Amino acid sequence: MTAIFLHFTGNCREALDYYAEIFEVTPKGVATYGEAPPSPNASEESAANADRIMYSEIDVRGLRVMMSDMPDGLPATVGDNVSIVLESDNLEDLKAIFAKFEKDSKIYMPLAETFWSKGYGMLGDKFGTQWHFSYGDFRTE
Repeated sequence: MTAIFLHFTGNCREALDYYAEIFEVTPKGVATYGEAPPSPNASEESAANADRIMYSEIDVRGLRVMMSDMPDGLPATVGDNVSIVLESDNLEDLKAIFAKFEKDSKIYMPLAETFWSKGYGMLGDKFGTQWHFSYGDFRTE
């Protein structure tokens, strides 16, 4: 399955509410950076971003649209803030595709287990397209 991921720099909640109202849908899976497990490298700036949205999604007439505020240090330039998300229930296949991208891409997050997925990674390919690789469903528990 593929989906669209929209990235914002602090106004994701406003955009999420706006799009949900337009399409008359209820947002799902809304999680903030403040709800994430604490990081040993957390900074004061990270604490200030606790209310920013780390993940959310809405259904737009059958298209899964995921949305987040980008974490510190990752780009979200208006016009370039759309990513393609490749979701799979086959972790080995996901790893193989990620590996094909690796040599010519900027790796933002290596494909690895996170608290929300057993396999998640992000990269920007040689054409500037951002890709997310996600094994299974987003875990909120």
